[in-house]
Amino acid sequence: MNFDEFQAAFVKENRKLKIIIFLMIIVFGFGSVFNIINRRYYLYKGGAIFEERPLVEEICRLGFVSLAEGEPNPYVVSTGLIKAAKNDQFRVMVDKLLLVKSTEVDTCKIILKSEGKLVAFKVSLSGTDENSFYYKLTQLDETLAEKEKR
Repeated sequence: MNFDEFQAAFVKENRKLKIIIFLMIIVFGFGSVFNIINRRYYLYKGGAIFEERPLVEEICRLGFVSLAEGEPNPYVVSTGLIKAAKNDQFRVMVDKLLLVKSTEVDTCKIILKSEGKLVAFKVSLSGTDENSFYYKLTQLDETLAEKEKR
């Protein structure tokens, strides 16, 4: 193979590569323009997904269930509440947890069925970095259905 044949083959291959690169740029350009033109925006009207505070709800559930069973978890229940629960012999029979919902900052509501009665608790939490899981239960306020008040 002499130099002229090699140069001719080299030029032919370069032309093929230039054509392929040019076609790829055109395809990429059309794809980009098509993507920009067909951009769609969706509005989500369900808002609740953005207002959830799953950590608060899980800490409320874990802390309350451990208190109700008589074995408070010190990682999610404050020592003051543990002492108060032991002194008052706090025991709740949990038939079924119906709702655990974060209502405000550092509070949640727990609604359950206990021995056939509907019972609700407002749970207050303290959130600090010193707590293992950021939140700890600090206070429980019980609410009974109107006809079932003790």
